[in-house]
Amino acid sequence: MRQRLEQCVSQFDIFRFLREVTSLFGFKFFLVANKPGSASGPFSEAIVITSAPSDLIQKCEDIATTAVNPLAVIIRETILPFEYRLQECGMHHPARYQALAAAVRNEPDLGCWFVVPVYDPDHGAAAVCFLGDRPPMSFGETAEMTLYGHLLHNKLREVSAKPAKSASPLSDRERECLLWTAAGKTSVEIGQILELSEHTVNHYLNNVARKVGAVNRTQAVAYAMRNGYID
Repeated sequence: MRQRLEQCVSQFDIFRFLREVTSLFGFKFFLVANKPGSASGPFSEAIVITSAPSDLIQKCEDIATTAVNPLAVIIRETILPFEYRLQECGMHHPARYQALAAAVRNEPDLGCWFVVPVYDPDHGAAAVCFLGDRPPMSFGETAEMTLYGHLLHNKLREVSAKPAKSASPLSDRERECLLWTAAGKTSVEIGQILELSEHTVNHYLNNVARKVGAVNRTQAVAYAMRNGYID
């Protein structure tokens, strides 16, 4: 695990690694989020990286502001791994958890949400979350997933702090947008990850295509990879 993490040099590498760990433990999606900066803002503003589709994020967003959004509350207040099973949510649970269960009730394979609280000295509280439908976590699985969550979060911080290659004609934002395009994300999803509007994401990607002489995004990604602009 540590050897493979050392070989990760980009957010895209971490994305693929997280997706592999997610599947290995029987989950469907992952989500990494910082502690929300504002109690009245949308939860999506705190999301750093996720494999969850934009419509699922929107459903969680529609529950309420980050002041009462259950995932935001967990990040703010929890220091231990937390397993939340939607099918077990009843009237004895806080209203915010009932609201989350109702919001994703019709989503297939999302009966279990496992949250690993993490902490970064420079950025504060955060969490690595895994969403899916699997049996309750064993003690061993909880310990292992907690370790993976901390290691992956630390590596994500490390690679995110690296500047773009000096030989690249792309700006930092153009490179980020192209990386997420290579990962299969739409402009809307990239905007949610990077906290940009869809229009701004399209602007950056159009700039990339113009700079490398590509006619579409697929060609721009291929050119950038061949020339070492993205990994």
